[in-house]
Amino acid sequence: MILVKFLASRPLSVMISPTGESADLSEIQDIERDIRALLVGRLRAIPELEVKEDRWTRRDLGNPSDPGFVLSVWLGEKDDRPWCVRTVIKSHAQPRQVQAAAWHLKRSSGNLAPELRVYSLFAAPYVSPAAANICIEEGIGYMDLAGNCHLAFGPVHIHVEGKPNVHKEERGLKSLYSPKAARLLRMLLQGPLVGHKVQELAGKTGVSLGLVSKVRRRLLDESLAEETPDGIRITRPDAVLDDWAAADRWEDRTTVREYSMLTTDPAEIASKVRGLLGAKTHAFTQWFGAYLRRPYTLPVLTTVYVEDFPDEEVLKKELSARRVDGGGRLRLVRPSDDGVFQCLQEIDGRKVVCDVQLYLDVISAGLRGDEAAEELRKAKNFSGGWK
Repeated sequence: MILVKFLASRPLSVMISPTGESADLSEIQDIERDIRALLVGRLRAIPELEVKEDRWTRRDLGNPSDPGFVLSVWLGEKDDRPWCVRTVIKSHAQPRQVQAAAWHLKRSSGNLAPELRVYSLFAAPYVSPAAANICIEEGIGYMDLAGNCHLAFGPVHIHVEGKPNVHKEERGLKSLYSPKAARLLRMLLQGPLVGHKVQELAGKTGVSLGLVSKVRRRLLDESLAEETPDGIRITRPDAVLDDWAAADRWEDRTTVREYSMLTTDPAEIASKVRGLLGAKTHAFTQWFGAYLRRPYTLPVLTTVYVEDFPDEEVLKKELSARRVDGGGRLRLVRPSDDGVFQCLQEIDGRKVVCDVQLYLDVISAGLRGDEAAEELRKAKNFSGGWK
């Protein structure tokens, strides 16, 4: 969606400063050049605008150390008080960084001469909808390399949204919900929510210190966690779980085998499976796990995570289980990552995955699994209690 409103009755001329000093020249200067070109192009799209060069510096507006540039916008030839549009540029636009930049811009505005008409603009390779909302709420504009922008100063109002991210980051964390990163989230989401040190998280989850640091940084940047004396602590667990559920793909992280059995009672099937597996690592999940944890809907089949599949002949002999393509009563699941066995809970003598994993496994399973998941999440002691 593109919304452009131009309210000035007189021609505008826009003057742009040359590139000023920049902290991270290898990255910021390229972003600055492209952002400036996009901004000028956006303004030139309005017939009344005229774009020229100028020699203003960021020192004139009190931010000499911040990478960025300044625009001077006149409302016609007789206007002797231009709008000064100062742009601060960052290589990333995580909500935490946007909030910090907005705070700095607003704080420094108080040191400027009262006769100046100043408008602050945040720019980055990509500004997400969440980051864009923060800018608007804080009363500053934004622009990214995709072309998304919000400019609202004086008579000018330009808003562009919905452009996809064209800037692909080569470094950093690819996904907060990858199998290894998910190991950390299961621990961090285990209530009561407390702080965890990087070394502690790495030791307990078997994840590298480098990945722990990246997950920590992402959580802080997304304002999903805070740093405490005891380490990082999740502050928005519901937001984390909602995003995780939206990103989760059961079929991508599991290998499933289904079996028909003469026995139809889920509890009896669970007892037989538990007897067969013995001390081998396993955990119940999906409908049967949700039923054990918080009865709501009757389980239609029994699902069990296993480290590896038992021999087919043993299953046939001990359980009278026959492999089928669908419609079975027993589902054995081999996970792509052993993290699903973290934080197991015992219910009625049976090992069940942690509440967070149980929620993820059942919410998209069908057969009223979404209802069972939401009922589970309503429990005050869900995942040990978050409140």
